[in-house]
Amino acid sequence: MPYIIDVGTAVPDNKVGQDDVRQFAARIFRGALQVDRLLPVFRNTRISERHFCVDDDWFETEKTFSEKNSVYLEQGVKLAERAVRDVLMRTDIPAERIGHIFFISSTGISTPSLDAHLFNRISLNPSVMRTPIWGLGCSGGVAGIVRAADWLRAYPDRLALVVALELCGLTFIRGDLSKSNFVASSLFADGCGAVVMAGDSQASRWARRISVESASSVTWPDTLDIMGWKIVETGLKVIFSRSIPAVVTKAARPVILDFLHSHGLYPSDIAHFLAHPGGQKVIEAYRDSLGLEEHAIQSMQQVLSKFGNMSSATVLFVLTHFLDSNRFRQDDLIFSTALGPGFCSEAFLGRCEGN
Repeated sequence: MPYIIDVGTAVPDNKVGQDDVRQFAARIFRGALQVDRLLPVFRNTRISERHFCVDDDWFETEKTFSEKNSVYLEQGVKLAERAVRDVLMRTDIPAERIGHIFFISSTGISTPSLDAHLFNRISLNPSVMRTPIWGLGCSGGVAGIVRAADWLRAYPDRLALVVALELCGLTFIRGDLSKSNFVASSLFADGCGAVVMAGDSQASRWARRISVESASSVTWPDTLDIMGWKIVETGLKVIFSRSIPAVVTKAARPVILDFLHSHGLYPSDIAHFLAHPGGQKVIEAYRDSLGLEEHAIQSMQQVLSKFGNMSSATVLFVLTHFLDSNRFRQDDLIFSTALGPGFCSEAFLGRCEGN
């Protein structure tokens, strides 16, 4: 059985209040959209603040894809290093003991991938395996955990590291005055999470852990236009359908119920629903369609409010919030899921062990 041992996180120093971003968007989009009608979106997100790797002035002028990607490389590796050092400190694991790095990101491009850059900053074992994963968007954090769990089932004496880095702020296109870009500006933020996972023969070293007992992956056909990027000269132009909350109810709900029923479970059996909180409407869609109690989605609500939507990294912040809370109880079941481009769903069922 593979286990989640602990999670480290890092955010950039530039913290921006939601009202400040709202005022910026009102100025930028006025004239192109019915701004006064759309501005309540910012308050409806229930986000209070977010973090960005660039200062406020950076957003005032248009940048090329090359300029944005240079910032992604420079700032991304710094943020990834901080998150990795955080989780290694929390778990008291020397970096050279990591056997496999799964590096998740969809907001910039790097060859060699950013995990290779970490070798110049952290004392990783030169023989560590590397699996960079690009293009899964918001579903990437859960997918990374599931892929690492698969590897650890084959190598139960090893340790794996899952890193999810997203600098979503860099994808803002100053000249894109579409409604999708407006909505994205109310949600997206920057952050990085890093998870240490252990195989069965290693996990007993830690008194508290989460077993990854089963997983699910689904991709729906004819849904390519729901979420993703369109690559243009000025960067990654957001594809963002307003139907995402409806997809949670109409498509994701049956998949989740079938998965739980296959294990003889119902949503009421899940003590902690630790999904990617794509937005407030997505959280509410999960809550209402699955009949979840408010306490089950508490970590999702708190992370969305404090950090916004950091794409694949967000669910790792949700896991951290839960692990740092006083709600961890022996044998409690957790369910984690995320939706992403494809359109797809990734999920896993876990169980708390220890206190």
